[in-house]
Amino acid sequence: MKTTAESAGTPAGRAAGGARPVGVLVVDDSLVFRTGMARAVSACEGLQLLGEADGGEAALEAIARLAPEVVILDWQMPDLDAIGVLKRVCEQNPRPKCRVIVISAVLDHEVERRLLDAGADRCLSKAISRAEICSAAHELAAA
Repeated sequence: MKTTAESAGTPAGRAAGGARPVGVLVVDDSLVFRTGMARAVSACEGLQLLGEADGGEAALEAIARLAPEVVILDWQMPDLDAIGVLKRVCEQNPRPKCRVIVISAVLDHEVERRLLDAGADRCLSKAISRAEICSAAHELAAA
């Protein structure tokens, strides 16, 4: 289990018009995807990378510690999958206020339904561009 994090006060993103950037946590067991997604978030205006986690248990720790507004969460991870993370987040009292985008290389209607039922705010394919995932993070934070 590995997490890396920046302080929430660290200026990593730029927000238009002086608005505070949206804090984002990236969670994926694939170092290649996680690093690429973290770089995309850091480069996206209005988003601030708060940290990264390489599994579900590390994600839960990072959510508690960093209080991200948006979590980009991989569906399938060896220690705790997205449904497990979502269920544990939803059981917390008080529940964290983060919005969750679940990303998956294998996303069909049944998987998407299960993820949304578990508490995901949006489900996206890893096949779309990282810029589209960043746009979805903006949309969720604004909703």
